[in-house]
Amino acid sequence: MDLGLRDKVVIITGGGGDIGRAIAVAFAREGARVVISDLDLRAAESVVAQVGADQAIAVRTNVTDADSVRELFNTVVERFGRVDVLVNGAGIFHSIPIDDLTPLQWDTLMAVNLKGVFLCSQAALRVMKPQRYGKIINIASMGGQVGGIVAGADYSASKAGVACFTKSLAKNAGPFGINVNTVNPGVIETQMTKPWGEDVLQKRREETPLRRNGTAEDVAGPVVFLASDVAGFIHGAHVDINGGIYTD
Repeated sequence: MDLGLRDKVVIITGGGGDIGRAIAVAFAREGARVVISDLDLRAAESVVAQVGADQAIAVRTNVTDADSVRELFNTVVERFGRVDVLVNGAGIFHSIPIDDLTPLQWDTLMAVNLKGVFLCSQAALRVMKPQRYGKIINIASMGGQVGGIVAGADYSASKAGVACFTKSLAKNAGPFGINVNTVNPGVIETQMTKPWGEDVLQKRREETPLRRNGTAEDVAGPVVFLASDVAGFIHGAHVDINGGIYTD
């Protein structure tokens, strides 16, 4: 099936991480032009090397800083003339118990996971509204649906915020031809989950109806689908990617 993504311009924040990398590779396979945005420029450049410099560029971005986000979008528009897709994937993870969580740790995580989604989405709207076209996909989490045990309370709260922000954004952006959706990954085995330890990961596998945890590629496929015109009537949706461990 042709998803109609050839030559579409896609920005992926947090593109240097495991899930961001998988999403970038998946878009590149569809012929899209991919912008790897990350605070870690070396990580972003390694994704560009994997995808190919003919299809991808790396841009260092601090998603918590409005000027940095503005510069990202200015760079992309100057280079490609438009922005078709934004994947809000930048995020950090804590598993700090509530009793030990400091206000600074709370604020730092919220700035990346929630404020960053707001700033990048706002910048995207300024480009997409005149185009009368665009796709915004936010990466939330199952933790935002059920609360956190392994995931910290701050992480879960931030992702619940992303989910609700998606609903508001969808209502505001829809009349301009902009689709907005979110995905809720469950336990995805990446560098972020390695510190949990094999015992915890194995327990999650056993609890999941599919008897495995997810991979970065499991997230990439639905994201690319939601960015395509094949999914043109999916709007304001929350797509669970968790192997059936949680259904609502």
